[in-house]
Formats: sequence, structure tokens, C-alpha cells
Amino acid sequence: MKILFDLSSTQPVSANDFHGGGEYAKTVFFKLCESLPPGAELEVFYNPQKKMEKAILELCETKNFSVNLCHNNASINKLLHDREYNVFFSALPYFYYDLIIPEETKFIYTIHGLRSLEYPIDKYMLKYSKFKLKKIIKYISLYFFPFFSKKLFLRRETSKLNALFSITKNQLIVTVSNHSKYSIAYFFPQIDISRLKVFYSPPKKIEFNNGESADILKTFSLEPNKYILLISGDRSEKGAYRACRVLYNLIMKHSRFPADIKIIVTGISHFKPYVNLTKKNSHFEFRGYVAAQELECLYKNANLFLYPTLNEGFGYPPFEAMKYGTLCACSANSAVTEVCGDAVLYFNPHDETEMGVRILQSFDKEIRREKTEKIAERCRFIGGRQEQDLNLLVKEILT
Repeated sequence: MKILFDLSSTQPVSANDFHGGGEYAKTVFFKLCESLPPGAELEVFYNPQKKMEKAILELCETKNFSVNLCHNNASINKLLHDREYNVFFSALPYFYYDLIIPEETKFIYTIHGLRSLEYPIDKYMLKYSKFKLKKIIKYISLYFFPFFSKKLFLRRETSKLNALFSITKNQLIVTVSNHSKYSIAYFFPQIDISRLKVFYSPPKKIEFNNGESADILKTFSLEPNKYILLISGDRSEKGAYRACRVLYNLIMKHSRFPADIKIIVTGISHFKPYVNLTKKNSHFEFRGYVAAQELECLYKNANLFLYPTLNEGFGYPPFEAMKYGTLCACSANSAVTEVCGDAVLYFNPHDETEMGVRILQSFDKEIRREKTEKIAERCRFIGGRQEQDLNLLVKEILT
């Protein structure tokens, strides 16, 4: 048994260090290392032009894995054909549609979701980062000429995925939720649905030192249970700008919004739209991307985690907050309802009135007590499913 593992999927896809697919890939890799049977060979590759996590490289050195440097798909092709692997696994295969996979190599890969097809645009898209010509052209064409441009855009995106799904007969397509499974079935009716296996995204292994909470909160000028948390402020699909509109209106117009509650938004590199929107209101605190320990602390001590996402293949963030018993108010779309069940407050992310109503509801003690009981139950169920599915995925790789 000789396995090739794609470690480039753990590397940052942009200037931001964190992305869900990368965390997924790391967890699968560490579990595979633990489960590797005697005699099995594990080789890896990554892109030397991008940042690579030191702990992963140290593990490869300790385990004496063969580490290959691949700058592009051509070098991955050469590796696949020279080394004759039994299995090739990738957690982020979206750019591998033009690879040539040897017949004897089983290609196992994870499709986390089809955001580019399900939700290609939002009217606030240009509020989230500095203007880029490619982004502006996409926005103008999709927003102002939706009939023609959306058809063209979807055709281009589906052709790439069609090429990936047809790359070899010797393959297993893994996805992370039933929503994503049936989204693939919807957009690609020619795919045999029995080829799709649903394994929930594995649990993140982040050790949080509770003793550091006070110091971390102090650096953010926050008190426990006295703030609403929003994340991924740079990503239009996460909806933070629209949520800040709602929160600003609540602060300015509704006496029922507690005067001592702050709002912190993380993951922002382009602050100007947020500052202009909220008119430097003292309730708002805007930050860039935060370290993993800091984010865990913010999840744990928030009064409410607000997640107005427009699309999710699985949806890690609300579950990450729920594991600390934190109440969440989330969009009722894509995979969110499947993962969170009845343990959170739901709203339509495009309906600002409904979002505002749910935020006010979150301060109701009886509603909070009811949801707190359901949070613990939901976390036990999803946590157990995550561990079980991680073991099943690793078993598939090793079979």
C-alpha cells in the first residue's frame, strides 16, 4: 500500500492563514498518521512557494515520510506517474480537473460544497475587500446582467467540476454533509449518487487554555458574556457587513438592545466600509484575523455568536461556538440547519428585519435556557458523528 497525500490543501489559499478546508486536511492527515498500518507507505507533497505549517513538516520528518515539492499540476502528474501510488488523497481538489490519474491509482477527494454554483454573488460583495478588476467585472456582469452572465458563469464552473468528476473511473468522491451530496446530485445529474459518500467534517483539535481567557479578553477590551461575535469580516459569503447594518440600527433605534453589549468583528483587512457604516460607534470593535487560541476564547465567552452566512458546505463556526455552550443565531440555509438542528436561532440572512428580531430574541432568558439544553444534546450527537466519520474516511484511504 503506497499513499500520496496532498498537503498543499493545508496551505493558505490567500494572505489569510485560516480556511476550513485546510483545517479539515490537517485533521485527516494527523489521523491517517496515527492509523497507518505496518508496511504501508505514506508520501506527501506541497507547494514550496506557499507557507507550510512547521508542525506538519516536523511530523513528516519524524515519521520519515517522503516529502515532494510540487509547484504546479504538471509536477503532480509526474509524481503520480513516476511513483505508482495505490491511493491519492486530496482535501481540496478543485484545481485538479486537468490532472492525468494513472488507472491503478484510486483518487479519493473531498468536495466540501458548491458555493460557486449555489451562491455566486451578493449585492454587498464589493464592501468586503479592496477593489480588484476581476472581482468588479464579475460583480457587474452577474448583478446587472444576470440572465446571460450567470448562465455563462455556471457553464464555466460546471465544466471544471465535470472534468474533475470524470478524471478517472477509479475514484471515490467524499462530501461533508447531505446538503452538499444532494447539491452535487442536483447540478450533476449524470453522477451515480452511490459514488458519493457523506463523512461529516472532522472535529478540530485545538487545545484551549481557559486560564488565558481573562488576558485575551483584556487585549480585545471585552468582558465575558458582554459581546456579540462575528467572524470572517473579509468574506462576502459570510455576511458580516449586512449583520453590522442590522446591529447598528438596533443600537440606534431600539431601547431593548442592551447598552453594555459590544460587537466584535474579526477577520477584516479592509476596515473602511465597516467604519463608515457604523460611524465609529463605540459598541463596535473591528479586528484582523486572530490566532486560534484567541478565536476559541471569543467563541467561549460571547453572549451570542451571530453567523449570517450565505452558503455553507458544512459550517464549522457555529458548532465551534456551541461546544462551549454559546448561543448562536444563524442563517437557515445550505448545511447549517443539518449541522445545528434545533439548537440555534435561525433567520433569513437577506431579511434584515428577521435578523434583528432574532438578535433581540437572543436576550430573552427563557429562550436562552431552552436553547442551552438543546446545544449540549446537539454537540454530543454531531461530535460523535464527526469522530465516527473521520475513522471511516481514514479506513477508505487505507483500503
